[in-house]
Amino acid sequence: MTNSDGGTVILGVDDPSKTTSNPYNRIFGIEENPSNFDLLGRELTRIIPPLGAIWPPQIIPVPEVNKKIALILVPKSVDNFHSINNHVYIRQQRSNKLLTAHELIKFAYAKGFQKADKELVEVDFSLLKTSYYEEWKDARKVTGNSIEEVLEKTGLARKNENGQVKPTRAAVLLFAEYPSDLMDSKCTIRVFQYSGKLETIGETPNLIGTPKTISGPIIKLIKEAHEYVLTLLRSGIKIPSGFMTKYQVPERAVKEAITNAVIHRDYYIKRDIEVKIFEDRVEIENPGLFPYNITSTNIGHIRSDGYRNDLLVKHLREFPSPPNLDQNEGVRAIRVEMKDSNLYPPIYWTYPHLSDSVRIILLNEKVASEWEKINHFLKKDKYITNEIAREVTGVLQRDKMTQLLKKWVDKGLLIQIKPPTGFVKATKYRLSDTSEISQQA
Repeated sequence: MTNSDGGTVILGVDDPSKTTSNPYNRIFGIEENPSNFDLLGRELTRIIPPLGAIWPPQIIPVPEVNKKIALILVPKSVDNFHSINNHVYIRQQRSNKLLTAHELIKFAYAKGFQKADKELVEVDFSLLKTSYYEEWKDARKVTGNSIEEVLEKTGLARKNENGQVKPTRAAVLLFAEYPSDLMDSKCTIRVFQYSGKLETIGETPNLIGTPKTISGPIIKLIKEAHEYVLTLLRSGIKIPSGFMTKYQVPERAVKEAITNAVIHRDYYIKRDIEVKIFEDRVEIENPGLFPYNITSTNIGHIRSDGYRNDLLVKHLREFPSPPNLDQNEGVRAIRVEMKDSNLYPPIYWTYPHLSDSVRIILLNEKVASEWEKINHFLKKDKYITNEIAREVTGVLQRDKMTQLLKKWVDKGLLIQIKPPTGFVKATKYRLSDTSEISQQA
């Protein structure tokens, strides 16, 4: 769990599948087997690096059954993997996965433990002496007799094991005219536009036109991606009924999402950023998982403990007109822009739904007044049922409420939790932007 996004382990409660009409029947308490409880505490000491802060757990009395349960609050690892018996595991939805050596390297980059932007690459310095380099150099007022000296002085180049000065990957991304062609990384943006709300793959794919590939140094890449995607959105899309769909997604929200994808992606994974435009939404997916202390729950609400591409970010902000201010403003701006436009909040999908990437979904749909009431309720109470939802919203018909709840589940705003008994009226819902993703229908 700590190698994934952290979470909570509850001791003394039986599996949800054992639910009966009386939920207290699931509680057997930590008193049932104290030797196993003590053994767990000893086993936790074998984790390397240590996770001492999680034990002893938080003890919670349950007076209704005169028993106690325990909560182990597992933090997300922010700088390295934790192992036991020299094995590294990650948590999947309902199981654990032992990482192979290759997977360990891949995940270390995806989570930001290893930094691809600082790695040295075999690219000639002459290919970096472009107008973008001169623009950055003038803005920084850096002096030096050669580009090698300037880049080494600023950390964008350093000596390899043979004593030769080589540029970093960040330098190539910042200054080279064709960085994707000079390195073994993929660092372009691909833009796809589709008719309808789903991507169909087959003899007749529903792509509109030829996918656009945008490349170039970071500053140019972000600028051209902004212009091209916004041009498509302004033009709208013709839907099967013959009408034109007009996009209401705020331009700044789209620009911030693209900028964040370019700046914070994992440049070790050999995959491009993908922008997909559907009739009802815009999706932007970038390689790499949330780094450090960031999760899909707290993104935009707290500041990251660090950057995956620290070197890249430091120097990108030194251009005369930087695409970001390095003030944690991107995600907050997206939320504000969507809310001000009366649209649904941005949705973030990542591991375990996506193996090694983060996808932001911007829905092209006005918020229903019922959703505002449901969202407000779930900020205070974790779960809601159809019956409670009708009380909260004022919707009288059960079928109509069911349709609304299903719509929000389909859009990824809610998670539906069906009881093992199959009793439909006991079906619960909760917000999808929570740290736990379990029992999803």
